[in-house]
Amino acid sequence: MMEIKAPVSRWKQVAEYLRERILDGTFPAGQALPSEQQLAEEFGLSRPTIRNAINELKAAGLVEVQRPKGTFVRSPSARPARADHRGLTRTATGGYVDSDQESWREVDSPSHLRINSALPQAELLAIPPGEPMLVRMALERADGVARMRRLSVPFSVAQDTPWADDPALPAPSEVYGYFDPRGRLSWQEYVRARMPLPDEAETLKAMPGTPVLHITRVATLDKRPVALEEVVVCGDALEAVYTITASKPRSR
Repeated sequence: MMEIKAPVSRWKQVAEYLRERILDGTFPAGQALPSEQQLAEEFGLSRPTIRNAINELKAAGLVEVQRPKGTFVRSPSARPARADHRGLTRTATGGYVDSDQESWREVDSPSHLRINSALPQAELLAIPPGEPMLVRMALERADGVARMRRLSVPFSVAQDTPWADDPALPAPSEVYGYFDPRGRLSWQEYVRARMPLPDEAETLKAMPGTPVLHITRVATLDKRPVALEEVVVCGDALEAVYTITASKPRSR
């Protein structure tokens, strides 16, 4: 039995007690926590106080509420259910597709927009901040996992392509296929974890306290960036897998 002490907020003390019990395995992953009423009776506190403690655990990503079943412990170390093998495969028609693209399906028709580039995008694309871009946005799903996928092409690049007159960008594979015969095409990826924006959290149905993986791929044609592809997915739903090949030592 935990002793409630002042002046620390009571709900914070309860949250810390439950957090320790989760981390030491007293409440293992997948197990339901005692109900609000049971915890209120155990600690001699009101249900709103217990609810505040549970919300603290939700924000930390330690529990999830499944109504009307109850509150269940999430595993802080469990591997995601889906692994995506990052890479590109060249098709017989000259395009390029992601290694795992066949398993992903667009949920609805993609949106086509014209958006001014923000500073991070402009730096990766080597364009002035605020330069307009053609943007293709799609929501995709595979094995119950949702991801947001966005493709951006700067106006300064698009003006010399078929999309100068038709701003509806095709899928990334077709865009890469267009650039491939026009020079040496290469890619570089950046992977980072961050907290989701409000619209991302709503679209991906992210649990409170759950970060997202933000995977950014820059396509370069003869050292000139021509396209920016971004994937955003819940960090607890997917892990990115890369094959690393050791480079040969340079001959002297």
